[in-house]
Amino acid sequence: MAKDPYRFFRVEARDLLRQMSEAVLAAEQASTPDLAPRMLRLAHTLKGAASVVRLPAIAAQAHAIEDLLTPLRDSGDAPERVTLDALLTLIDAAGDAITALDGTAAPATSATFAASKSPSTASPDAERPASSSAPSPASLSVMSPSVESAAPALPAPVDDPAEDRIGELLTMPQLMPEELDGLLADISRTQGHLAPVERAASLLRELRGTLQGQQELLAGPLARIEDQIERAARQLARELVALRDSAEQLRLLPASQLFVPLQRTARDAARSQDKQARLVGEGGDVKLEAVLLNAVAGALVQMVRNAIAHGIETPAERLAAGKPAQGRITLRIERQGREVLFSCEDDGAGIDLDAVRRTAVDKGVPGAARLDDSALIERLLRGGLSTARRVDALAGRGVGMDLVRDTADRLGGRLMLDSRRGEGTTVALRVPLQLAALRALRVVAGGTAAWVPLEAIERVLQRPVLHGTQVAIEDELLPHLSLADALKPEVTSAPPRAALLLRAGGQRAVLGVDTLEGVTSVVLRPPPSLLPPSALIAGLALDAAQQPVPVLAPEGLIAAARRARARPAPPPPRTGTILVIDDSLTTRMLEQSILEAAGYRVHMAASAEDGLEAALRERYALILVDVEMPGMNGFEFIERIRGDAALRHIPAVLVTSRNAPEDLARGKAVGADGYIVKGEFAQNEFLAQVARLMARSAGSGAADTGARIDGVVDGAVEGASA
Repeated sequence: MAKDPYRFFRVEARDLLRQMSEAVLAAEQASTPDLAPRMLRLAHTLKGAASVVRLPAIAAQAHAIEDLLTPLRDSGDAPERVTLDALLTLIDAAGDAITALDGTAAPATSATFAASKSPSTASPDAERPASSSAPSPASLSVMSPSVESAAPALPAPVDDPAEDRIGELLTMPQLMPEELDGLLADISRTQGHLAPVERAASLLRELRGTLQGQQELLAGPLARIEDQIERAARQLARELVALRDSAEQLRLLPASQLFVPLQRTARDAARSQDKQARLVGEGGDVKLEAVLLNAVAGALVQMVRNAIAHGIETPAERLAAGKPAQGRITLRIERQGREVLFSCEDDGAGIDLDAVRRTAVDKGVPGAARLDDSALIERLLRGGLSTARRVDALAGRGVGMDLVRDTADRLGGRLMLDSRRGEGTTVALRVPLQLAALRALRVVAGGTAAWVPLEAIERVLQRPVLHGTQVAIEDELLPHLSLADALKPEVTSAPPRAALLLRAGGQRAVLGVDTLEGVTSVVLRPPPSLLPPSALIAGLALDAAQQPVPVLAPEGLIAAARRARARPAPPPPRTGTILVIDDSLTTRMLEQSILEAAGYRVHMAASAEDGLEAALRERYALILVDVEMPGMNGFEFIERIRGDAALRHIPAVLVTSRNAPEDLARGKAVGADGYIVKGEFAQNEFLAQVARLMARSAGSGAADTGARIDGVVDGAVEGASA
């Protein structure tokens, strides 16, 4: 396939035209002194780019825009309405010319501003364009890096194909699909190369285990090689995940791309009806697939047009009702769990349900006279009814809602309508997500990792204090949900060590977790159809090993927290307390967190001398002691307690970074019950060994240390090496 000579120009030109349209629309709402200088810069850039790729027609259109703006810049006067109209006409014409470069330009229609005009017909003295409410395809065109084909336009209603082809009004052309697909393929292949590196590290670990105690000189270098390979593999995996997610986000666009063209739709529709209205967009930072934005574009255009035609009153009517002359339409885009909500709310007169009922009766709808308001709204959503007083390019045929409903059906979504007489109407389209990008915090609870959307997190709480199923936040008691309990309700979990204050849907709750592991941007995917539906899970994101990690739904978590009942507190440990002796604060805190999470009581000491005093004051069921400490070391500590009649029967384990054979032998000689090497620490093996020694301490108490040391030390070394 021949290389496209205009692919970069189209992207740049559409962005320049989008900025120009946005500036003109803003100038209609309020005085913008910098309008002329700003647009002159944009037009000059467009003219230069068009000249470089030898497109003289587009360059001439940009030059015509400069001709309109130069007098404004020189005089400093605010642009008049007719000048703004002329600027938009020229912008539309340039957009049409750029769309024609795609080779798939939509045919010009009577509903398209200036689609058939040449730039030379536009001037400051031009009359207002024909009374059409639909913007041109160019004015609704935004750049898209989607590698998928745009969703097909909905078929035009047969009664007026020239005016109601809404599906063609907003198109998002593809941007370099081959390059993006190639990049994703390269990342996948590179991730596949990680597996041999990880296997090599595992083989090195096994080899070093067989050499330990026999080839000390070789075991040390092998350990360093193994550590370097593992660290490099982890770093490479993290970078590949970030790169893969960044590449996949090239498929996504901020929803704000819709706002400027839809603001143009509202402006033109209001002008055609002699009304005043302004569209305000919210939620523009939500990133969605371009194919989804394409698919809903026509429906959103129709929702905005309906708000103008059936909702917003004339300026005189609004002033008489105590409202500002200019109506307000709010387009809100929200990601809610596995779905995205597009809602169009106006502050107009609301739906005249009596008029709808009369129309339904006139059309012969069975039982129309007896329908209550909710049933009437449901019937209105099915299409075929209109309350417009006259038929024009904007309304009157009852087919507008058909298009919105068909979009909902085609995407597997739902259409909702709420109207308040005299206050306004909200039409909402809720559709399932395919891909979306979001910033999220990775958490771990009960050994399971998950992502929590960052936008829903108000605050992070350390060691929250529970009052039954609630947590006190300032002067408010909020419901609390332990994520470990929610994900694994059949398993009794330890109290959470941290918590997140969540807000969603106007409600708040506290989510308890074990650890927080950092924030990043992830690509949200829908869960597979085989996965049972869960209100707690919004979707999945892939980790470095291409394994799915759940992305939690804040709304579902808050709802679950409000329903949660207090679980019976786990019984206190039947064993005694564990004493941890280590001069390293990090090591003490790590061991304490692991042991307390497993349900043990823990006391700590920073030196062997302090530990010995503590052991003389209180009976401990197990002692974990570091070897290398200032003053008395771990070997000497165990010799002291083995020589004390009151302490000699307490199991004691050495925790150290020294793994030489002579160190193991000395630990065995002084009477240690275990020997754990910090560099080979395995949490499961550690807890299993602690459980064995605690059970023995509680069961037998006084057993002969010399008789048991061989088996215990050998088992500990084997477990640590594994």
